[in-house]
Amino acid sequence: MKVTQKTFASSAARAAKDCRIFYFCGPDESGASDAAAKIASLITTASGPAEKVDLTGAELKRDPVRLADEARSVSLFGDKRIIHVRATGDDAHDAVETLLQSPVSGWPVIIVASSATDKSRIAKLLDGRADAMIGMFYLPDLKSIASSVRQAADAMGVRLSDDLAERIARSASLDTRLARSEIEKLALYLDASPQSP
Repeated sequence: MKVTQKTFASSAARAAKDCRIFYFCGPDESGASDAAAKIASLITTASGPAEKVDLTGAELKRDPVRLADEARSVSLFGDKRIIHVRATGDDAHDAVETLLQSPVSGWPVIIVASSATDKSRIAKLLDGRADAMIGMFYLPDLKSIASSVRQAADAMGVRLSDDLAERIARSASLDTRLARSEIEKLALYLDASPQSP
């Protein structure tokens, strides 16, 4: 399944149930990271708390079998696991190829490769698979980031005007993670919460 930031929200819940491998790429690193966090939260909501295992593309390039091993392994405390991979380009290609050859499906794997595209070698491996989601995240426009800022502020109990939401988005250089951090500071300063905005 291929998605962009425009179609991600409508297919995220279904993908969290049906897919085991998620590959988010493109020049919008914060959008890809937000998508990875959303998928992880949907998976944990559906199946309960899960242990997060962080890997890098460089680690997987040195040891391509590690991803398949981590995806098949059992947690010491019996918790479910979600494997998060931060890759640069096609660092994790051999590891993903090894994972796909494994007869056991294993735990969900979420890969964020901000310098890659949906035409990368990893995307080509996953293209057409029913158990994989490929998300391409292009640089957003000011209006969509301002909307995200407003939604995040509403969730934290901070009421923002359209102008202020756009100003925060612009000052954060259209980075949703940085904008969310600024809203968290505002919420803390204003002692705001969703129950008492």
